[in-house]
Amino acid sequence: MNREFDLIDRLSRKLPEPSKKVFLGIGDDAAVLEPVSGKILLTVDALVEGIHFDFSFCDPKEVGKKALAVNVSDIVAMGGKPLSALISLGVSSRVSEEVLEQIYEGMASFAREKSLDVVGGNITSSPERLILSVTLIGESQNPPLTRAGAREGDIVFVSGPVGEAAAGLYLLKKEGRKVVSRFPRLTSHYLTPEPRVDLVDVLSNEKRVHSLIDISDGLSSELWHLAKASKVGFLIDEEKIPVSEELIEASRETKQSLRNWQLSGGEDYELLGTCSPGNWLVLREEANRKGLSLSQIGTAVSFTKGVRLKDSSGRENPISPSGWNHLSPSERD
Repeated sequence: MNREFDLIDRLSRKLPEPSKKVFLGIGDDAAVLEPVSGKILLTVDALVEGIHFDFSFCDPKEVGKKALAVNVSDIVAMGGKPLSALISLGVSSRVSEEVLEQIYEGMASFAREKSLDVVGGNITSSPERLILSVTLIGESQNPPLTRAGAREGDIVFVSGPVGEAAAGLYLLKKEGRKVVSRFPRLTSHYLTPEPRVDLVDVLSNEKRVHSLIDISDGLSSELWHLAKASKVGFLIDEEKIPVSEELIEASRETKQSLRNWQLSGGEDYELLGTCSPGNWLVLREEANRKGLSLSQIGTAVSFTKGVRLKDSSGRENPISPSGWNHLSPSERD
């Protein structure tokens, strides 16, 4: 049997059975899906070995989960829900088929949890590194949320603490897997990020949210993405940015800047958004009823003021966009 076809068959058997939304799944030249009832959302993202993950401290199952999770987060940031995924693998000779099977086991676990179908893909050789590229289809029953709707006077909110994934990566690089037991929250936020699917119904309901983006490149960068798309500025209160005790402890222990992790870290996959003051209490209360939380961190101001951070003394300082640079991943902007 052809080795490629044999590998495809072995990996496909790891995946859950397709839902009724899939008319024809893996095994033909293209997948066939039943029509969706709302708007169709499409996104694609890739993880590259040595840039986005390192097998010296990343388990293959974690890599599989993360490959799907980062794409699901893009759909969520548009107010949508994930439906179906296509997986494209560039496989180097250094990666065993057993590792690939474990990656697919991780994908299968995540897909079951999120009711996500994996409906096809492609496998080819890669000269040096493993590459996982995921194309994801989602749907939105409401008008999609974008980066371009923020208005002056809006409340600026986040769905959770930021900077934790960057701290987790720093600790894993420094100490390896043994650090997981001491900093389980931080390391899990890097290794297996959790896209905020749980907030979609709250945020996409009745046009309450004016703009939304996921925090993949760093809080400062995402604020500037919203600012430029919406033609507004932002005044952020440093003391209102949510922070976990574990992140504070990691900063204290490593003597790394807590604020730098929060503003420039990236890969948190929390949500950053804006809404009117009148809708803010409604959003927060509905999130609370579901056992979730949203945190106000600032307000939208005139675009001429740019993006500024108010410190504990009340002094306002400009924030430059910094964080993950996709074309120079070893460096920060």
